[in-house]
Amino acid sequence: MHEAFLIARREYVERIRSRAFRISTVLIPFAFAFIFGIGALSGKLSSGPKHIVVASNDAVLAESERAELMAAGKGAQLSVDVRAPIAEPELQTLNAEVDNKRLDGYLWLEVRPGTRQLEATYTSRGSADFLGKDRMQDSIGHALVREELVKRGATSEEVRALLTDVDLKTLQVTNGKAATADAGKGFWSAYLMAFMLYFAVVFYGVNVAQSVVAEKTSRVFEVLLASARPESLMLGKLLGVGAVGLTQMAVWIFFILLLSSSSLWMNLGLGGLAAYGVTPLRLIFFVLYFLLGFFFYSSLSAGLGATVSQESEVQQFNMLIVLPQVIGLMLIVYILSNPGALPVVLLSLFPPCTPIVMTLRMAAMPVPAWQLALSLVLMVLSTYGMALLASRIYRVGILMYGKRPTLPEMLRWLRYS
Repeated sequence: MHEAFLIARREYVERIRSRAFRISTVLIPFAFAFIFGIGALSGKLSSGPKHIVVASNDAVLAESERAELMAAGKGAQLSVDVRAPIAEPELQTLNAEVDNKRLDGYLWLEVRPGTRQLEATYTSRGSADFLGKDRMQDSIGHALVREELVKRGATSEEVRALLTDVDLKTLQVTNGKAATADAGKGFWSAYLMAFMLYFAVVFYGVNVAQSVVAEKTSRVFEVLLASARPESLMLGKLLGVGAVGLTQMAVWIFFILLLSSSSLWMNLGLGGLAAYGVTPLRLIFFVLYFLLGFFFYSSLSAGLGATVSQESEVQQFNMLIVLPQVIGLMLIVYILSNPGALPVVLLSLFPPCTPIVMTLRMAAMPVPAWQLALSLVLMVLSTYGMALLASRIYRVGILMYGKRPTLPEMLRWLRYS
């Protein structure tokens, strides 16, 4: 352990003092903030000034649809005109106006004579519309209901009351008590924490493999092996790089906590981390899963890195490291919708997938204590086993150059004393 700590100290100090560490620590949060900011800005710009026409052979229906569209586009600079009643041949005039950019598009509602069958068509210069197909279909359904209510003598206030969307509040049962929970905010907090785990575990795990290959190609290990055992070198590298990752994560979490308690955060209406369901318990398990996930995948990376002789060959092993993490991210909607389902529970107890899947489950429901404890025990055992196997490959592969070893050769390395 003394040798391992000396190696870990060297790795930690060398990386902490590097310019890459300082730049990445500062730029990565700003880069993500910039990406999310651009996404939010593009969403606002996409709902910019719009000028459309509702055309129909039924004037009452057209007016009802106009009212629904204005309500659906509330807050946007939306202009909706009505041209009704008109016949289908007159749509050529509207096509010309759209083509000449005097209109962004028009909605044609045609009621078949002698029936109440309705055909709706939206025409624009692009394939996308300003509200989205689903919302436009909802507005048409509301317009039909509005028209029937007006025909049956309902007042405008009664129509508005009947068609007003109900504000559905969501509650989550925790320890037998129902507490307010925001499903949207809960989803984004779960997604962000899972993505941070994915990024950190994969990024630092690959860093370990690249570091091993770099020192192997420079023959630095031949000098180090004169004073330290291979197992100590691998353990020291894992501890050093892991401490760097934990330091970087601590800096980011500190600034998140600082921002969550600031008046700016409150003024933005975000309500701090508590509004997103990020509890102290979740933060504690987030750190535990980060550490265990890092050592699990870094051990695997160190073992695989010792078997190659060039840094370019490390990329070929990336999929093996990334795949279990990607599975959790791909199933995020299913996991959050069914956190107690048997497949999800089993996946959360499968060590390679535990960090991300269990983090998502904790965001969706109070996970039973025995499952949390079992996941930690399995992660510790699997991490120890992976480190043991990787060290056996590492101590032989670190001095192997030239031809990449085959799988049978690596299996023979595991049997060496």
